[in-house]
Amino acid sequence: MVNKKARVLVVDDEQVVCDLLHDELNERGFLCTTVLSGGDALTELGMQSFDVVLLDIRLPGMSGMEVLREIWLNHANTATIMMTAVNEVNTAVKAMKLGASDYIVKPFDLDRVTTSIRTALKTKQVGGKPSAELDAIARGVEARLDPFFNYSKVVTQRTIEVAQKLGIADGEIERWAAAKALLDLKRDKIVNSQPTKVAKSTRRWHDRLHEVTSETKPG
Repeated sequence: MVNKKARVLVVDDEQVVCDLLHDELNERGFLCTTVLSGGDALTELGMQSFDVVLLDIRLPGMSGMEVLREIWLNHANTATIMMTAVNEVNTAVKAMKLGASDYIVKPFDLDRVTTSIRTALKTKQVGGKPSAELDAIARGVEARLDPFFNYSKVVTQRTIEVAQKLGIADGEIERWAAAKALLDLKRDKIVNSQPTKVAKSTRRWHDRLHEVTSETKPG
């Protein structure tokens, strides 16, 4: 049986972003189509099926969140990954409620985009929704704090809080937290083997953590 290439639709009002993702994703084995507006995205989805949509949140006219809602209602077999330049956990949570499988903050790393697409495709195949939601919430939290290893406990705790608000089952949350703890342990071992290399970055992100937590404290 020949493996079919996954079809990816990129929706972004910046032509340079569309061109970059089109070329890179096609080179990495996907079939990529690009459009510049939410209306054009729905037109494309009405004409052909896509496995994954990379969707900018801020679009002229019909917003990315509105497009996401339409995909959730009318294209249940299509996974959606949100793209935004705004570091807002609340936006990530709202996107999760509307069915997004992931949340990527611009400017993004192309390897990160590819990994997110492949994860979304695997999740579709196995039908595993809750853990994928938790991972995406965590990435939204990391977008706020910046994804650096010193903040694993903070990311985990905030992810659990958001997941509980979304009504995800306690058992699923506990399994995800246990799996993440193991991953954090492995990552810490790698980091501890290179203390000199990361010392300056650790201090810098420690300062950033205090800034962020101060910003997010209730007034």
